[in-house]
Amino acid sequence: MKHIYAFSIAVIVFFTSFTCTAFDKAVKHTFPFKLVNNKVLVPVNIGGSRTFDLILDSGFGFDGIILFNGELADSIQLNNRIQVQIPGAGDGPPSNAIMSDSMTFNSGTREFKNQRIIFLQNDKFKGSTTDGVIGYTYFGHHKVEVDYDNKIITLYDNTDAIDEAGWEIIPLTFDGNNKPHLDIALSIAGEEPVKLDVYIDYAASLSLELTIKEGMKFGLPEKYIADYGGFGLSGDVHGKTARIHSYKIGKYEFRDVTATFFEGNARSKDKYADGVISNDALRRFNLVFDYYGKKLLIKPNSSFNEPFEIVN
Repeated sequence: MKHIYAFSIAVIVFFTSFTCTAFDKAVKHTFPFKLVNNKVLVPVNIGGSRTFDLILDSGFGFDGIILFNGELADSIQLNNRIQVQIPGAGDGPPSNAIMSDSMTFNSGTREFKNQRIIFLQNDKFKGSTTDGVIGYTYFGHHKVEVDYDNKIITLYDNTDAIDEAGWEIIPLTFDGNNKPHLDIALSIAGEEPVKLDVYIDYAASLSLELTIKEGMKFGLPEKYIADYGGFGLSGDVHGKTARIHSYKIGKYEFRDVTATFFEGNARSKDKYADGVISNDALRRFNLVFDYYGKKLLIKPNSSFNEPFEIVN
């Protein structure tokens, strides 16, 4: 059975950009999350709705949420609904959707105003154990601490000071779609490591995803151990998984790790990145995402030394 693969929302087409403006200051908000299939699921309520479990996605570059079940659009009072299309991972056309601006929803005690809510209008994610995706609403306006050991997320104001003692600080850069990029050092078969530019896809379950393209900086493995099949907002994606020597994030090195290789832009439409770092790597650290300060703080957690297994 295929799993939800990746969202990496690039640009919503056919409407203008939208900025969230209403946030309270100097208050931190803490609430629990679930870890399911290497995905962080956060709670969201819209008015008097049930609690929706939404995938936290660093590639979701605008304020708001996407809900997979289009039928929900008829059960929630929407403001100024319009038809839109949204692109994502995969080699097919964008997905049709209904969108409403200027909505309000909550995560725990945190209220978010002036938000987009988008309802997909297809069955691509039918039967999913999750309800949708959220991203920039958190990352774009807060320092976001993810404590995997205690399954707790804390949202701080962007200007709040955080004690960085004991954390490894990883510089981040951002592309035009608000996706965070960082550098890793990669060795496929024990050769001298090469530096790669990868972006964070916090919605993806894999460890490391590498793009096979002209001018790539790394060689290919001698053999693959599994095929990978999944899908994104723009269709199916297919790759091959291998076990490689190592990669290094900051001072922390993982050895005997899995990496999945994808041809061309089937996985990522980012022609400049060498690949994607995903949640089977990141879940091994407690994290603080600081988009405002352009850095990621990492600290090994209790899962750091777990072996890397094949993700189907």
